[in-house]
Amino acid sequence: MFETMQRYRAMLLMYRDQNKAIEARHQEELNKFCIAAKLEFLEECEGLFSTYHEKKKKTKFELVLAESKLQNVKVPTIDWFKLGEPMMFD
Repeated sequence: MFETMQRYRAMLLMYRDQNKAIEARHQEELNKFCIAAKLEFLEECEGLFSTYHEKKKKTKFELVLAESKLQNVKVPTIDWFKLGEPMMFD
């Protein structure tokens, strides 16, 4: 019984880690899309203010940085078949 409890506890911890990684990836995606929308808005407002070019360079840099952060977030995949739980999502 103790071994079974340990096994399912380990599965729950893997599932929790996977959900945390999915949340982190989602937050990075939101950040990237927010910066992309800001850049698009700046391009529509071209010439309306004097610091346009500086803001555009800074926003492009932020976009590249956000994309690199997004690529660094790894979401682990749990192979339920290897763990002996093929009916996990049924």
